[in-house]
Amino acid sequence: MDRFKISKKAKPAMLTIRIDLSIMEFYEELARKTDRSRNEVIALALEYAKDQLLIEEK
Repeated sequence: MDRFKISKKAKPAMLTIRIDLSIMEFYEELARKTDRSRNEVIALALEYAKDQLLIEEK
């Protein structure tokens, strides 16, 4: 499995979502450990997920 890499910054856009508290706590801890904002870490995770997404045909 590919590793989650924290590297570049992108052009910002605003998005509001509702997530489970445990997911938010996970990204808060990851942000603290990597000395990045929670927002930046979540944006990087979404970018990674976008590149790994496979949509199966019905």
